[in-house]
Amino acid sequence: MKIKSQSGFTLIEVLIAVAIMSSLGLLAGQTIKQAIKQKKIIQEMVNDTSRLRDGVKIFEKDVQLAYHHRDWEKEIKEIAKKNKKAAASATPGGPAGAGVPGAAQLAQPQQLFDSNGNVIAEQETPAEAPRKDPTTQFIGKENEINFVTMNTGRIMKDMPQADFIEVGYALRDCTTFSEKKATKCLFRRVSPWVDEDVTKGGEEYLLIENITEFNLRYLGRGKQDWNRDWRTDSGGDGATKGNFPWLVEISITYQKEPEKEKSKKHSMQLVIPIHFPNNKEESGSSDSSGSTTGTPAATTPATTGGPAGAPAGGGVTN
Repeated sequence: MKIKSQSGFTLIEVLIAVAIMSSLGLLAGQTIKQAIKQKKIIQEMVNDTSRLRDGVKIFEKDVQLAYHHRDWEKEIKEIAKKNKKAAASATPGGPAGAGVPGAAQLAQPQQLFDSNGNVIAEQETPAEAPRKDPTTQFIGKENEINFVTMNTGRIMKDMPQADFIEVGYALRDCTTFSEKKATKCLFRRVSPWVDEDVTKGGEEYLLIENITEFNLRYLGRGKQDWNRDWRTDSGGDGATKGNFPWLVEISITYQKEPEKEKSKKHSMQLVIPIHFPNNKEESGSSDSSGSTTGTPAATTPATTGGPAGAPAGGGVTN
């Protein structure tokens, strides 16, 4: 009688196969866990960078649309008065005091005519009321800035608001919203009322938390190098008084956990041009040779440590 042989795995072979499958499953699980952990870290870095970029973007738009008010109609009238005064002084027997800038304008009689051209009545035209131009100052310090900008809009229809507002940026002590930790935060102040003191008024809003560096520098006419302060009010010097800067440089650093030395830092450095400084010396003033001075084109340095081919104008460095 012939006995049939039975083929199959031995116990040792089964144990080896189970061990191999367990090892592969363990490695796969560790790989997936590590990938999820890295994804979380990368996502936090992206969120931190995006938060910093969004805040700087608001600052950039405010600076680009900085508003320097000048009453062109009033200036043209002043020029016309000066020309009229010069012509009157050159003409013998000219009326005394004619065309004197700032002289009171007397009411001029206005005649009313009928259909036949006959004068039927005379009435006095009231003199033009004196104007009071809005004051638009630019007060910039090393870590604080206040000015007037046109980066605004009406949230509600028929809202009583002008096309420009006061804004200010400053680094202050604060408490984080989620973890309730003491840190430094960048605040943005907004006021719809533009008055002589551009540094006060309005409400402050938290823009970015955990800011460890916020430095500003300014460059404009009459300055050969970057300056830490720029004042257009009576506190400014001869170069800055009444003149807005051409460029504003911002250096800002975000660190989520500043108390830890190895905590990741995200930094940005950006050179922002003011689109229309509207300074008096730059609005078509020319020298004897006929050359006209104007605001130079914005020059932005390349970002330190940025990849090749990155766009100029600043960026994020980790």
